[in-house]
Amino acid sequence: MSDTPAEATPLSDQEKIRVKRIAKLQQQSQQPSPATPESGPSTPRQRPVQVPAPSPPTPAPKPQPKLITVLPAGTSARFAEPFPVWEDAVISRVLQVTLSREQAEGSNWSLAYIKELEVDLLAENNGPPRIPTVSELANLTKILLARLSLSPATMTDDPEILTTIAALPSNQTLFEYLGGCWKREKAERYSVIQKKGADPKEVAQRLEVLNTLKRLIVSYLGLILDDPTMFPQDHVTKKPLGALELRPLLLPSSSPGNTSSLTSSDLPGILQDLSAAPDSSISSLVGLLIADSAREILVNKLDIGGGGNGGISWREHLSAVHSLTENKAVAAALVDCDTWDVTTQPGGANAAGIEIFTLLGPFLRLSTFPEAFPNIASSYFPSPSDMSHGDIDSATKNLRGTLANVQSSLFRIMDNVVRSGPKPREGVLSLLGHVAQANVKRAAMQVDSRVVSSNGFIVNLHNVLLSFAAPFMDSTFSKIDKIDPLYYKYSNRIGIAEVTKMQATQVESDAFYAKAEGEIFPTPNFISEVFFLCCSYLHIGPMRVIKEHHSMGKQISYLKKDIVEMEADITWRGTPNEATVQANIERYKKEMELRKSKLHAFEVQILDPEYLARCLGFINLVMAWLVRLVDPKKMHPKIAISLPLPEETPEAFRMLPEYLIEDITEFLTFTSKYAPQVLAATSQEELVSFMLVFLSTPYMKNPYLKGQFIMYYLTRPDGRNPRGSLGDVINFHPLALKNLMPCLVHAYVQIEITGSHTQFYDKFNTRYYITQLFKLVWSNPSHREALKAESLHLDRYVRFVNLLMNDTTYLLEEGIRLLHLISDIQKKMDDKEEWEARPITERQEQEKLLREYEGSARSDIELGHESLRLLKLFSAETEEPFLTPEIVDRLAAMLDMNLDMLAGPTCQNLRVREPEKYKFVPKELLSDVLQIFLHLGPRIEFQQAVAKDGRSYSRDLFARADRIARKNSLKTDEELSKLQAMVEKVEELKAAEEEDDAMGEVPDDFLDPLTYDIMRDPVILPSSKTIVDRSTIKQHYLSDATDPFNRVPLKWEDLVEATELKAQIAAFLAERKQNRKGSSAEQGDEDVMAVDV
Repeated sequence: MSDTPAEATPLSDQEKIRVKRIAKLQQQSQQPSPATPESGPSTPRQRPVQVPAPSPPTPAPKPQPKLITVLPAGTSARFAEPFPVWEDAVISRVLQVTLSREQAEGSNWSLAYIKELEVDLLAENNGPPRIPTVSELANLTKILLARLSLSPATMTDDPEILTTIAALPSNQTLFEYLGGCWKREKAERYSVIQKKGADPKEVAQRLEVLNTLKRLIVSYLGLILDDPTMFPQDHVTKKPLGALELRPLLLPSSSPGNTSSLTSSDLPGILQDLSAAPDSSISSLVGLLIADSAREILVNKLDIGGGGNGGISWREHLSAVHSLTENKAVAAALVDCDTWDVTTQPGGANAAGIEIFTLLGPFLRLSTFPEAFPNIASSYFPSPSDMSHGDIDSATKNLRGTLANVQSSLFRIMDNVVRSGPKPREGVLSLLGHVAQANVKRAAMQVDSRVVSSNGFIVNLHNVLLSFAAPFMDSTFSKIDKIDPLYYKYSNRIGIAEVTKMQATQVESDAFYAKAEGEIFPTPNFISEVFFLCCSYLHIGPMRVIKEHHSMGKQISYLKKDIVEMEADITWRGTPNEATVQANIERYKKEMELRKSKLHAFEVQILDPEYLARCLGFINLVMAWLVRLVDPKKMHPKIAISLPLPEETPEAFRMLPEYLIEDITEFLTFTSKYAPQVLAATSQEELVSFMLVFLSTPYMKNPYLKGQFIMYYLTRPDGRNPRGSLGDVINFHPLALKNLMPCLVHAYVQIEITGSHTQFYDKFNTRYYITQLFKLVWSNPSHREALKAESLHLDRYVRFVNLLMNDTTYLLEEGIRLLHLISDIQKKMDDKEEWEARPITERQEQEKLLREYEGSARSDIELGHESLRLLKLFSAETEEPFLTPEIVDRLAAMLDMNLDMLAGPTCQNLRVREPEKYKFVPKELLSDVLQIFLHLGPRIEFQQAVAKDGRSYSRDLFARADRIARKNSLKTDEELSKLQAMVEKVEELKAAEEEDDAMGEVPDDFLDPLTYDIMRDPVILPSSKTIVDRSTIKQHYLSDATDPFNRVPLKWEDLVEATELKAQIAAFLAERKQNRKGSSAEQGDEDVMAVDV
């Protein structure tokens, strides 16, 4: 056996940490305790003052009259025990320890006899051991360490130590012991404070003892919770150790058999004391507690509908977190937790994992959205088709009530953190910014749900931000001036580098937002932070959810359509495939029910009226802020903006993300369609100002957004608002009365080109809604006067009329063409025998075509008729633009063509079953066409244009129209007489024109190369050098600003007058006119001679 001493076993990291902590505590304990105020230094005692052992009970004395002692004036009541006696006794009572075997026996060993320390102190003091006082903190710490080190696992033969250990409470953790000490100290403190009339100096002296004792207890409480292995606890079974020992206090129902003397009411005080302790580890303690609750929510799949795998309900977990954050120090400590924001950690979670691994993520994701909580849909809406509306409404209201409680608690938690200090506030803002940055893909057209956060997580955070924004969303927007327009430049919390801007190229945007070397930007205020974060979350939150809602509705519609088609197709009945087809039908029905169930759960949250109203309130603020940004006076809405505005776009506005306006328009469209009652209850003043400002200016480069402003959804009538949500406002709003009509005219023109690959069809949809707004305000004389004023800007207004006429021509012609096709197929189907004889595939193909034709015909006829109605109204109110050379010929030809389709020889071919199904009302169409003839018929320009129409016009056509109108009382006799008079004028002009043609050939140089009419005002095109009539190129230019002969872009001011040719044509026409007069005179002489003969 070697004599070499064995090497010391290296300490583990955990043991090193434990040693360091104990050493630090001992170092603190050796520092002098602050002197008790006005008490002077305590006098060392020469002998121990022992707590007397309990004596045998004596017979109770007979009741005596109670004597009241009256103290002389100027004296104070004294404590029953002298200070030295009280100090010994209180330390012993609080820590439940003694250095006297007799005291231990006298207490029936409820006081732990610390024998080993008694021996050590005996050797040090050369006298009987005693309880250390607070002035002897080092020894006081030793006695507490000795008590904490007592363990049933201690190997000893000493009977007194064995007795002490055996008397310890069974299965008691050190936290429970120290918690009892903390509670006993609290009781002692209460008795001192409540001593009435006591000497303040003596009270202060005793409180100083308790303060020192409390600091010692709390310091070791923190150590035990942070590292439960610091002292032996091997004897404890079936109990968590460490931070989770606070769980029974936080969640009483989690430990019904709790034996600790502490209760849930003690938790706030303990946490407050722990957070105030030097070198506090409160953040790790609270982080572990919250993480444990979060883990249970995830593992047990708890949802707000009551679903899950048992255990404590989500309500208790959420309430526990809320109660923790009510403590300001605890709330402030949350942002110091390692998992407060996992995006900042190396290799942190992706967007989908944030809500799982972030400290509060599992609570913030609680929602009714089915992608995260599918059981809610199946539990509350198990079979939507079989549920009554009342049952669905009841389930929806119950869930929304629960959801409101969840969101309220979530906000109070985040608000408590924000209010706990500047650092925690920045922690919350930082978390919100990082989550938004991680979820930019949610704004894409196609979203992979596996790489983004859930709808519930983002929408709940948006709701939290709306609550933060509530103080500055008041009716007057009193703090709107606090919102910094340069926030995106000063802060990188929300990245917009790759986002489309209002009116700036990528190069311009990069230059604007670049930070010069050494440049220091001001720190944004809290209002600006919340405002722009809320804008970002609106973009990635509810706007994404709205798109998904639309997609879910379409999927259900497709399934329903497929089911109808399969059930309508009888060819499979009685065949070997019947069972397969029937099984497919049932499968489709189950799938449709499942999707309906999910849609109802989805709508619980996204159609929550309270949430939508809050969103609309914020959107009103955004609209007011954007208007203020372009207001030259920067006073809106305090002083309403006035129009017109400067042509140059303010730079700060140009650099903003385009989605700020895009989200507004799409959200309003969605809300007015699915929750019009919410929109109707919200003030529309800012919406009208916003709409008019950006419709009347070139500040937005995206014409599609302008089209969205005037979507008919905003004027859709409902039970509470028969004129629609904007109907009353736009008829009284001062800005609208003057500017609405010009704005709508401009929007109608600008929507011609949207940049979308579907722009040809998009424009018809948007223009339909424009027509509804025109109709809505037409009865208001102020709006009609504004239209007349706009028509004086002839070039702009003529372009509008040209497009309106183009739309009417295309839509009605296409709609009537489809009606002919529908009529043909219906006639084939009416012949049952011949139809059944056709092959199945042919019949199916014809039925499919019929459905397609019906859908398109309805849309085209309805849109075309609305455009025709506008032509009727506007031609009566503003005649001159309709009579310009570039318009009048085409207008006359269009009206003649439609008259021929409605009253000509082929009109009988338009007979279809259920014409109202296609919005086809031929009598109304005919009446409107005739009305336009009545409006413009007296004008010679219009008469000449009708006469020139050699394609559709004929006297017989108007005669047929007259008979139909009389038969159906479409027009009065007086009106029909006016039409006949117009026809007579047209016939005279037509005869004169034919006479001109008989006068001989016209030189080719005098003919327009496009229309082959004689040019009256020839001009030279700058690029192709072709000569055309000014009216011809103007007509082309209205729709396409290019040279029609080489497609080179054309500027109107670049046209060159062909003055020499114009003079030649004028001379030719004058000569021809003179010749016609001579010819007429000769013809008259011949007629006279013929009569004479």
